[in-house]
Amino acid sequence: MVFSTLETLRLTVAAIRQRTGESQRELADAVGLTQDKVSRRQSGAQPWTLDEVDALAGHWGMGPLDLLAGPTHATQSLTWPRPGAQPEVTDESR
Repeated sequence: MVFSTLETLRLTVAAIRQRTGESQRELADAVGLTQDKVSRRQSGAQPWTLDEVDALAGHWGMGPLDLLAGPTHATQSLTWPRPGAQPEVTDESR
């Protein structure tokens, strides 16, 4: 099965959030969006923009093409959380 680029990105963002334990709100704050905007993009109601792809990739320490290459490649490229950082565990991320 071949997924569209937008569907691949949605799956990739979900996989990385699961791996990092990052909530939608934490991700939104990190890339300058509202939690509602992240939710709409992840549900497919609104597409991610290229500027947002750049922001997501930068936040997770990878290039945009790594992020667009799919969940497996992107999670292997992940350098987040940055060394020495302790991810915060919240009720939302459980």
